[in-house]
Amino acid sequence: MSFDRGPATTRPPVALGCFLAAAVAVAIAGVLTFVVVFLDSGANTGRLTLEPAEAYDVGYVEYLSDDNIFLVRLRNGEFVALADMDAANRNAQSRRCRVALVAINEAATAISAETLMSRLSAGAEGSTSVFREACFGAVYDLAGTRLDADGRNLDRHPVGVNSAGRVIVDTSKRECSERTGTVSSVAVSCSP
Repeated sequence: MSFDRGPATTRPPVALGCFLAAAVAVAIAGVLTFVVVFLDSGANTGRLTLEPAEAYDVGYVEYLSDDNIFLVRLRNGEFVALADMDAANRNAQSRRCRVALVAINEAATAISAETLMSRLSAGAEGSTSVFREACFGAVYDLAGTRLDADGRNLDRHPVGVNSAGRVIVDTSKRECSERTGTVSSVAVSCSP
C-alpha cells in the first residue's frame, strides 16, 4: 500500500528564518529603548529631568530657554523654577517682555538698590541679582518675589529631587502667589 503525500512543498531556508527572527528582536529592542529614553527624558510629560542636585551651587541661576523657566538654587539650598514671563505680560495683548537676570543696582532707575534689597524675601537675602522685565518695569528677587510694588510674584513650577538624586521640574503645574505689604508670598489662584 502506498500513501500519497500530496504535492511536494519546499521549506524556506533556515538562514532566512533566523535572519527574520533576529531582525524582529532588534526592532523590538530598538522600540523599547526609544520608549524608555523618551519617557525618562520627560518629553511631552511636562517633567524635566536635570543634573544631580549637587551639580548646582548655592546661588546658581540657569535659564532653560526651551522651557521658558529659570532654575535657581537659593541660599538655603532650596530649588525654585520660575516662569520667565510674569502675569502682566501674559495678559498683555500687544507687547510682551520676559524677565531677565540683572544686577540689583541696574534693576530699576526709579528704585534704589537699597530699597530693593530691603524687600528681598528670606530665600533671596544677600543676593546681588534680580529679575526685571522691561515692558512694565517689574522687579523680582531670585525667589520670584515682587520687589518694586505689591502684586503677583513670578509663577513657580514644582521642583523635587528623584531617587537618583537628579533635579526634576514639573512644568505642567504652576504655583502662584502675590506680595501683599510686608508678606512676601500669599498663595493665589493661577487664573489670569
